[in-house]
Amino acid sequence: MLKSEHLEFTLRGGRAYPKFPKRDRALPWAESVLGAINEHLGLTRGQLEGALTALEGDSPDYNLVRGLAHLALAEATFDIRAVLEPGFLRQKVFALAGAAGYGERESRAVMEEVGREYGLETCALEENLYADLPENHVLVKLPGLSPAELLERYDLAQAQGLLYSATRMVVQMHRNAAGEYKRLFRYLKFYRLMFAVEGDLDSGYRVTVDGPTSLFAQTRRYGVRMAALLPALLHVSRWDLTAHLRLRGQKVEYTLDSKAKLKSHYPQPPEFDSMLEATFAKRWETLKTQWRLEREVEVIDLRGTVFLPDFALRHPDGRTVYLEIVGFWQPEYLKRKLEKVRGAGLDNLIVAVSERLNLSKEKLEGVPAKVVFFKGQLKPEAVLDELNWF
Repeated sequence: MLKSEHLEFTLRGGRAYPKFPKRDRALPWAESVLGAINEHLGLTRGQLEGALTALEGDSPDYNLVRGLAHLALAEATFDIRAVLEPGFLRQKVFALAGAAGYGERESRAVMEEVGREYGLETCALEENLYADLPENHVLVKLPGLSPAELLERYDLAQAQGLLYSATRMVVQMHRNAAGEYKRLFRYLKFYRLMFAVEGDLDSGYRVTVDGPTSLFAQTRRYGVRMAALLPALLHVSRWDLTAHLRLRGQKVEYTLDSKAKLKSHYPQPPEFDSMLEATFAKRWETLKTQWRLEREVEVIDLRGTVFLPDFALRHPDGRTVYLEIVGFWQPEYLKRKLEKVRGAGLDNLIVAVSERLNLSKEKLEGVPAKVVFFKGQLKPEAVLDELNWF
């Protein structure tokens, strides 16, 4: 993401608006920034930063250039190029210099002595001596972004940047394609955001994310975590976002929705979490049944976390039954999964459990669901048989 000093926005009528540069003005700068980086492959960070500063010149677009460079360099890789560990080498040189004296002749004699010991020319030894300083790190891998992609990343970062100052954020997700919610909730938990969920499948889900400012004092670090959620939200088809900001001493509102021309650099979430689920869904399509299988469409709020059943099975007469497949063997995962199933308290739930887990009836005690055990792959016919009970 961008640093605060790189952000461009306006405040008007109690609202905040990010400023996106015009493409015909910004694209040539993106090309120039990436060109300068490409030319410095194998050279030091200090040399590259000098070239980028020179690129700015006295242009009024200097902040745009700095922002583009910051994002591009975040995707590059720098490495320490040193024959000997620089810290060890400095310690040795400084110890010898302390004994010999710090005059120019003494310093040269010390460098020659150490160079002979390690088979290094004096110039190579001098480069090695401070190779661990950031400005001496060597560019070893280019960003891997096209100018257009870098510009897309810049626009997204501008939209994210206003959320650094967020005290509260409300996301309304409308009826969306199956499975689009799960990745978003994973990111909510990954970034340790405090949230509450309201709504249902038909009307959509409302997620309220509270920041520390609503409870204690403003913490920018938490706002950065809110901002990090935006690329995940872009993978949801239809949504609206309203954030309350404390910006430049003012309380302002910031809104964004799925119509914004922003692109996520987060990977597209897979349709299924495992081959077990994918195979089950494919086999279900071959059944002759009125029950329609849908992927992860219901979000059940458990206060602090959520439960998303793997599948929903819907009948034309209005019945809905949820299916949760428990095929993962890791004990901690299994424990959390069963806690969620118990917490959800659904009376229209089927839990399919792999026999490889060796689950006893005691461990399944308190699970308010029909339990189906399976070996290897879960057979759709076994689930279909259980649906007759609902």
